[in-house]
Amino acid sequence: MATPPDCTQLKKGQFHSYTKQGVHIIVNRIDGIQQDINTQTNDTTYWKIDWLGNCRFAATYLSGSGPKTTEEKNFYLSTTLFYEVREIADNYYIGTTTVKAPNGNSSSTDTTWLVEKVRY
Repeated sequence: MATPPDCTQLKKGQFHSYTKQGVHIIVNRIDGIQQDINTQTNDTTYWKIDWLGNCRFAATYLSGSGPKTTEEKNFYLSTTLFYEVREIADNYYIGTTTVKAPNGNSSSTDTTWLVEKVRY
């Protein structure tokens, strides 16, 4: 059985995520707060982070520019994201996000970078 990764280094710091459209999101994680900054629009969203284990955390929406309408804001406030880190490499980590929402659950796996990807 594989040894689970040590996620201590992921609890604080700056990380980089990229949407399917190629938008760079800067993720700043400090203690129990995560700040996501969209580098194209400078929109910023804040999340409360609760570590549930070495490599698992729950994220709940606090504030920011994510939701555009009252209905969207209520959806964000009633939704919890559960994230589990699966693998850590030199420059990135891979994790699965499970969205627990009033209208049902979904999950996806994605890469978060420890360093900004260089574009050529």
